[in-house]
Amino acid sequence: MAGIWNLFRKSPFGPVQEHMKRVVETAHYVTHLFDALIADDQVKVAEHARHLSNLEGEADTVKNEVRDHLPKSVFMPVARGDLLRHIGTQDAIADCAEDLGVLLTLRKMTVPEWMAPLLRDYVTEVLKAVDLAADIVAELDVLVEASFGGPEADRVMKMVSELNLAEHMADKVQDQIAKALFAHEDTMKPVAVFMWSKIFNKIGDLANHAENVGDRIRLFIART
Repeated sequence: MAGIWNLFRKSPFGPVQEHMKRVVETAHYVTHLFDALIADDQVKVAEHARHLSNLEGEADTVKNEVRDHLPKSVFMPVARGDLLRHIGTQDAIADCAEDLGVLLTLRKMTVPEWMAPLLRDYVTEVLKAVDLAADIVAELDVLVEASFGGPEADRVMKMVSELNLAEHMADKVQDQIAKALFAHEDTMKPVAVFMWSKIFNKIGDLANHAENVGDRIRLFIART
């Protein structure tokens, strides 16, 4: 609790930004998960999945400290309820990363040779969206100083538009890898096709939740 209060003294959005740092760390760790999967190292896949769960737990700890100890009397430049919902939106990214670890340990998944480069590209595009969301959250202090208006708000709104585009690009890569999957479905077991479809959707959810973070901040600007 003391750590959270120290962050509040430095910035009204300090705990939100600290939480987002933990979320980004968790999201980026999925690259290790998929590297191990592509290398067909099931032991490493299991180890990385456990570490992802630990990272998600650390993000949850920050989230819960803010939720449990944010007094109604603390002055915030946005509504308390909006702030708590925003933290939940950020946390969905970390939850999604942990879910990927769970999915990849439900059964032994083998990455076909044709899939590996597409899978790497897909994860890279999705993490671009996550990073853009983190960049926007890092701008909250500047927005507060500008009273959520003026050139600073315009600049952040442009960043939100860039995030929307990044999520769209991730969708396009998801379409490509999904089409490739169904083009090869006759060479795969039906359960493998089903599982890969779930995995692709869950990877895409990382970008979807990142876009939602940007949309939340867009609402902060619109309502202030």
